[in-house]
Amino acid sequence: MGFLCAVGGAGLWGLSFVIPLFLPGISPWDVSLGRYLVYGAIGATLLWRQHAHGLRLARSDWAYAFLFAATGYYGCYTMLVYAIEYAGPALPTLVMGLMPVSVAVAGNLRRREVPFLRLVGPLCAIGFGLAAVNLARHGDTLSLHNFEIGFAFSLLALLLLTCFLVANLLFLKRRPQVTPLLWANAIGATLLALSLLGLVVRLAYSRALPWEGTPTTPLNYLLASLVLGLAVSWLGGVLWNRASATLPAALVGQCIVFWPLSGIIYAYMLQGAWPRPAEAGGMVLVFAGVLWGLRAFRPRKK
Repeated sequence: MGFLCAVGGAGLWGLSFVIPLFLPGISPWDVSLGRYLVYGAIGATLLWRQHAHGLRLARSDWAYAFLFAATGYYGCYTMLVYAIEYAGPALPTLVMGLMPVSVAVAGNLRRREVPFLRLVGPLCAIGFGLAAVNLARHGDTLSLHNFEIGFAFSLLALLLLTCFLVANLLFLKRRPQVTPLLWANAIGATLLALSLLGLVVRLAYSRALPWEGTPTTPLNYLLASLVLGLAVSWLGGVLWNRASATLPAALVGQCIVFWPLSGIIYAYMLQGAWPRPAEAGGMVLVFAGVLWGLRAFRPRKK
């Protein structure tokens, strides 16, 4: 059951790569703001009901909730939308595909279990795969400047999400009394507070509505915010927290690969076309590098 929750949560998260494509002209900040206002409203409402039934968090837990909301949610997704804006969905999707290896590396930094020399081969395979996919996909249409900016934002998103996933996993392991649903709602409540603060800052900067002067309609913005807030953030978070609380840490780290994999599938479904041979070869190389990297962390038989 935990494995199915991990796959389901990661599959819902994959929608986050393609939803911004339906919002042309909308700034990354406004995409994140719409998403987390919806998620925050849902989480705060459900948390209020849980509090009425005696389910509460310790004061120290709220500090983690605010930290995770600001970095693993707002910070990460805003960086990801910027990356998609500059480089399209292919590059950010594949960079985020490094998540299983980055989580394993982060764990290795906390407790050295594997020589980092064993990761040189996997990381080279991943790097060549990323280069192959983007050269084949964009060719001369993507400038080096846009590629570099998109790649930089993708790496920032990867860093923020890696830190969040490791810290969130350790938190849930240490707090078995905090249920996946309670924690998802607590994160949502903190996101609502941050979103309302962000809304005040945005209104002070500009009173124009997010869709004004863009090809995006108000209905499209509302629907996208609902999908991102309700399905991707809230339901995806509940499923992933359930998996984190029930599965071994090593297996949870491997399951995150379903997030970028589902994003790639959704992107090609929208295009109505199969990847070209060079793109497919690059993707295979990336995921082979990920599997190779995970294998490097398995204890060797004596």
